[in-house]
Amino acid sequence: MIGEEIPTNWLRSFVTVVDCHGYTRAAKVLGCSQPTISVHIQRLEAMQGKLIARDKKRLALTPLGTQVVAYARQILTLHAELSCLTAQRMTDLTVRIGLPTDFATQALQSSLMSLARKNPNFRVEYRCGLSSEITELFAKGELDIMVAIDQSSLPEYRIDSLSINPIWVCGKHFAVPTNTSIPLIVHPEGCEYRTRMVENLSRHNVPWNVAFESPFIQGLQEAVENNLGVSALTYPTVSPKMRVLNNEKEFGLMRQIQIGLFARNTLSSRSASLALSQLHNILKSSAYRAGFTREPSRETASQ
Repeated sequence: MIGEEIPTNWLRSFVTVVDCHGYTRAAKVLGCSQPTISVHIQRLEAMQGKLIARDKKRLALTPLGTQVVAYARQILTLHAELSCLTAQRMTDLTVRIGLPTDFATQALQSSLMSLARKNPNFRVEYRCGLSSEITELFAKGELDIMVAIDQSSLPEYRIDSLSINPIWVCGKHFAVPTNTSIPLIVHPEGCEYRTRMVENLSRHNVPWNVAFESPFIQGLQEAVENNLGVSALTYPTVSPKMRVLNNEKEFGLMRQIQIGLFARNTLSSRSASLALSQLHNILKSSAYRAGFTREPSRETASQ
């Protein structure tokens, strides 16, 4: 039996209320009255169940509301993408996108650049930093879209997520110390890769020291290639000048890292809708996901 169809304007009102943390601002964003927003939410709840937990201090979602808002975002993103297929021009506000420096984002950046070339009026403002830094910017409302390591702090804004396995790597000619501390190549404090390296070595009672620190993935890659120490990367960022430490007893399996795509205030902007759709398509692609579980080439992994 097919359920009753849900109007997209109800979903749009619901998502905008969540993004704006209230009905009044949501009404201004959507250009309608607050009673209209309230009616949409009431009808959606009558159909789906209780979505919003009324609280005097802040608007909070019920567990069902958290699930429904995620589906609503996907539906509205696809709807916006379909609408853009026949659009001739985009005269839109700039979309603010946060990308992490502690993660392989080349495919994401290339995808957005391709979108910009096809749409001359597409305007993007990039902010790059550690995942913890851009997550803070997103939480403050200073970003519309971000890709970042997901620490489960913003479930209502999550569009999709990807699980990746960090791996131990060193330079091809680096000799792993046996009687002294392990020199680590790391991002600054707060990086999830760094946290997992320290957790793992401490669990195995292996001494370590920070030999090189950089906020940029390129800096870490160069330090590893120059045999300055050991680091944690993902397969897409392993170069032919590195080797993967799969069998050394000092380096056990690290906890998985969740990468999330998050968005807010993207429904009234065609540029934002297109950017979100483009990033989501990349993250969903089997080739992109496979890159984080696929072994590097034999030349890359060999000594």
